[in-house]
Amino acid sequence: MANFLTSLFGRAEKKEEPLQPVSGLLQEYDEEYIRYCIEQEQVVSALEASLHTSDDPKEIAMQTLKVACSFYGGNWAGILEVDLDLDVWNPLWWFNMSKQDRTMRLFGEFEIAKFMPNWVQSLKSGTPIIIPDAKTVRKDHPEEYEVYKRLEVGSVIGVPFGPNPVGFLAIRNPTRHINRPSMMSILAYVLHRAMAQQKTIDSSKLTLSADEIQSDRDIIINFFGSMEIQTSQGVLKERDFNSPKSSRVATYLLLNRKSAHAAWEIVEALWPDEPEKMDTLTTYIRGYIHTFRKAFSLISEYPLIETAANGYQINHDFHIMTDLEKFDLLWEQAQHSVSTTHKVDLLKQAVELYRGHVFENACDEHWVIGTVTHYKTRYIGIVNELLSTLMAAGDYAGVQRYATRAIELTPENIKAYYLLVYAMLKLNCLELAKNEIAHAKKNLTNEEFAALKKLFLVDSSLPHAALFDAE
Repeated sequence: MANFLTSLFGRAEKKEEPLQPVSGLLQEYDEEYIRYCIEQEQVVSALEASLHTSDDPKEIAMQTLKVACSFYGGNWAGILEVDLDLDVWNPLWWFNMSKQDRTMRLFGEFEIAKFMPNWVQSLKSGTPIIIPDAKTVRKDHPEEYEVYKRLEVGSVIGVPFGPNPVGFLAIRNPTRHINRPSMMSILAYVLHRAMAQQKTIDSSKLTLSADEIQSDRDIIINFFGSMEIQTSQGVLKERDFNSPKSSRVATYLLLNRKSAHAAWEIVEALWPDEPEKMDTLTTYIRGYIHTFRKAFSLISEYPLIETAANGYQINHDFHIMTDLEKFDLLWEQAQHSVSTTHKVDLLKQAVELYRGHVFENACDEHWVIGTVTHYKTRYIGIVNELLSTLMAAGDYAGVQRYATRAIELTPENIKAYYLLVYAMLKLNCLELAKNEIAHAKKNLTNEEFAALKKLFLVDSSLPHAALFDAE
């Protein structure tokens, strides 16, 4: 970043050479412009010196935004990220002159670019947008004016930047140099590079991906527990999206990836109980996809979710393997295995894949509950088959290991309790077995515990009285 700043600010200083004293050229400029140029040179020099002390892109961005806000006499300066493909934009970093920052309250969850035609045109042409009085757009662009009113914008300057990322440096309510955006262009470039460096840092923090991935088109997606996406460049966890609704939209598309889905169809599937919000949520779908794309770009050069003619779909150029598909494949192979040793190995691989309910953070929602129930039931069947096989082979330590984990993941599994206690008794660990009985009584319903007790009572070789002496 230091070398970049030196070259950038070096060019800025060279640009001011015509303003050297004792020159007839100065007569071509008015006094206000000369003052502007002198102040620009002084501020740029001071900013360069201060930025050389930091390697933190966000800190560099915040210092730059503060300078921009002060130089133009605005009350807010910020970076607006734009996704023209999805027609959305939202603030990324900002500096507010007010101690009470209401930025997130003023902005919508996602702003829609089509409501801001002057800004779209500015971005496409690569020229600054200067609006000295927001009321002047009211007649021709009433929707844009309504956004200005909501955001408390009386006047505004915006300078576009790009590519990758694309957006604006914006100053709200500037009181100085409103018709001279050249300083903003310099600062916008600094901010653009800070954003790019922050993305590199964020990408480097992600853990390495699985060995099965051989190319940049291979993806492994884990749905058991919290969703997790692995590519050749790293692992993206659900928390990295920083948006529960984005996670839901992405999961819905991934679980139904054979076709494209319209925005209204996604809303109808995920939030059918909110018909009064249908129009708003349909509009926001593009914003949720934008949030997901931004996170996914940290681990892939290609978008996972594409915009199709009739909605949104998963990019068919990727080779996707999910833990659900692998789980089903292992179960199928285990059913046809003729070797007990091989069958046990396949069953172990399957139960290790199950890390909790499918998409655990929303596992009780109607759109995914059928899938959740299917795989939970299948897991209980697979783990119980594994436990019975291990018990028959006399591997009581193995029974303890897999039964304990099975009870943590599916506490309603009566057979897992039974085989765990049985294995402990075989290992002469009566006290541990009694503790598990107490644990089962606490976690099972009365009917389930009665069924568990019945399993022990039918085996006369077990110490019923000792196990249930607390009854």
